[in-house]
Amino acid sequence: MNMTIHTRGRNGFSFVEAIFTIAIIGIMSSLVVSAISNASRDAHRVMARQQQASVQSALTAWVMAQTRVGSTSQVRSLESVRTTYNALGTTSARFNLLVPNPASADLNLRAGFLDQTTADHFLDYTTGTERMKTAALDNAKQYLALPIWQSGDFPRVDLVNE
Repeated sequence: MNMTIHTRGRNGFSFVEAIFTIAIIGIMSSLVVSAISNASRDAHRVMARQQQASVQSALTAWVMAQTRVGSTSQVRSLESVRTTYNALGTTSARFNLLVPNPASADLNLRAGFLDQTTADHFLDYTTGTERMKTAALDNAKQYLALPIWQSGDFPRVDLVNE
């Protein structure tokens, strides 16, 4: 009695194993793509916050410079400075207070409160009068607004989501 057992040799993966492997690779690749896209968006948002802080710092410097009357020891009230600021009806008009103005007789206004490169970057990306934008703000789907300066408060720069 000769009994031969035939075993079938395995050559490669079964269909179920191949589908399972492809599914795992697909899930892992979607996690990697998601992490990369979140990192890019987070980087743009960090840069947008830094730009907001830069404009806020320039706005604060402008207010402090406006409280002095020329090179005298006289001081203007914050109420007077607030009236001047609020008389400019748009965000872009208020932003222009911070931009260097070479034609101005006032040294502070001539030098500006933002550097020219930063000001130019904002002006290049801004299309309306109420939304100040840059490349980073545009990518983060955000913009800066300079709202009316409320009494009893200090002027602020708002970072707004679109």
